[in-house]
Amino acid sequence: MYMLDGGAPFRRDQAGAVFDKRNERMELMGASRQVLEELGTDAKWAQTEVAYVSRTEYPEWAIPCLKTFLLSDEGKSGRSMFDISSYQEIYPGSKVKHFKVIQQQSGVAYADMLFYDNEKWNCTECARLGITSVYTPRGLTKEAWERGLSDFATSGTRSE
Repeated sequence: MYMLDGGAPFRRDQAGAVFDKRNERMELMGASRQVLEELGTDAKWAQTEVAYVSRTEYPEWAIPCLKTFLLSDEGKSGRSMFDISSYQEIYPGSKVKHFKVIQQQSGVAYADMLFYDNEKWNCTECARLGITSVYTPRGLTKEAWERGLSDFATSGTRSE
């Protein structure tokens, strides 16, 4: 959200491209779309809950934006980024606070959470809670996604 100049309202054209109110095209970074599409459609992730956490000064833009981005380029799935999420903690403040709310609402232990972020200090703070945290300075790439899954699988701190 902090990179947007135009903000809401957002629109999607017939090809599935998303634009802000200044008609500037918006794109997801790295492999975000592919990862989220897999999370939303692959049966192996059926028991996985997706949460969005963002420390933004524009929380009123976030949900409309998430609802505008479809999971596939062709829009075949008909599901948006928002549709696959169970929790959205999107407002100014520490991501630790965001995760505390998600933990309380979901009952999911921190050790059972996996977090990707492009800010190193967010990862450091959340790791102190016991969350497997992956620093993604270039956005969620395929390599970062796989590294996070591997780190999570080998962390050995998950609850039973």
